[in-house]
Amino acid sequence: MYECKIAEKLVELRTIKGATQEDVAQSLSVSNKTISKWENGASMPDLPMLVELSKYYGVTTDALLGLSEDKKQSTKEEVRAILEDLGRKESLLKAFEMVKSIIPAVYESGKLTEQENSAHDHEDIFPSEIPCCYRSQIRVRNFFEFVASSENVNVAVMMLQNKAKFAWLKDPSNQKEIVKLFKFLSCEDVLSVLYFIHSTACSESFTADYITRNTGVSEERVFEILDEFCSVGACHWVTAQLAEGEVKVYECRGDGIILSLLSLAFERMCGKPSYEYNFNGNSKMIGGN
Repeated sequence: MYECKIAEKLVELRTIKGATQEDVAQSLSVSNKTISKWENGASMPDLPMLVELSKYYGVTTDALLGLSEDKKQSTKEEVRAILEDLGRKESLLKAFEMVKSIIPAVYESGKLTEQENSAHDHEDIFPSEIPCCYRSQIRVRNFFEFVASSENVNVAVMMLQNKAKFAWLKDPSNQKEIVKLFKFLSCEDVLSVLYFIHSTACSESFTADYITRNTGVSEERVFEILDEFCSVGACHWVTAQLAEGEVKVYECRGDGIILSLLSLAFERMCGKPSYEYNFNGNSKMIGGN
């Protein structure tokens, strides 16, 4: 009887997850026949495998065994459980570690790589919106986090102190390079060109003439913008021999850092000053010697 309840639970969880027996078998490095036996009650997974199954389905082992209420934890509850017994310093470092681990974990699970060549790879994906208060912010001396989820912007930023104490910010050579990027982004026609380059309507390889025809910015100015973009962003160019002679061909698959900077600038200058939660502490992260 007990084995049947576990078997039913395994079938239920797999159905909810939308996985096949083969998917589960590959993830747990067992055979399809083993999964089948577990689900029809012919055999029971051992304790280590029960732990792996609970991780795979995102439930507790107690819920898997029917020993507690079968309720999946919210993301907030899961994070709280991870940080529960940690001190303040350990909690902040753990939070940063978790953020760094998210995308590698998704890739390693196969959820991204298996769909790279499928129609799902091209579907639009938007986080849930909070209509009235779509921002959240935590600001303390050695930790900063900002999240915005709206129709206009979906961005998350986390920053901790660094051992250099931001000394690079007062170095003249670094100042010059940083200012170069912000000077580049300070012109309206640059934003128009970047908008088109980052749209799916623009091919990955293009000429200045192509950008001019699609943005209305003069070809002479487009050359200036693209050459400057090559010096500050993820854009490159080569000389191609075409029928009309040598032509400069640019290549850009998009620049996430540039889009992130623009999104943050939009939020700072154009976003609504409303917050889901806002811990507005001291954000002076630069410590003195």
